[in-house]
Amino acid sequence: MKPSTILFMLELEQCVEHAYFDLCQYTNIVSDKFDYFVNYLRQNCIMNKLEAVNTLRRIYDKHSGIACELIVYAVDNIVHNALHEKLMHT
Repeated sequence: MKPSTILFMLELEQCVEHAYFDLCQYTNIVSDKFDYFVNYLRQNCIMNKLEAVNTLRRIYDKHSGIACELIVYAVDNIVHNALHEKLMHT
């Protein structure tokens, strides 16, 4: 490996750390929003999939990219967790 390549890789360390931090932060936000949707459905005693989907469509923040993506890509998982998974106490 050339010395210039090693120096370039060392300079990227800060960029990698920044990207990793952003990814971790984004993952935590997605997880929190997912849990919020599941808990909302449970707390409001939503008992069937159609009602759950309609409720999620009504309550999600249409200005939040994360909320929009969760509704589009993970609605089945959200509804399944709300209706079928046991409550996790932490």
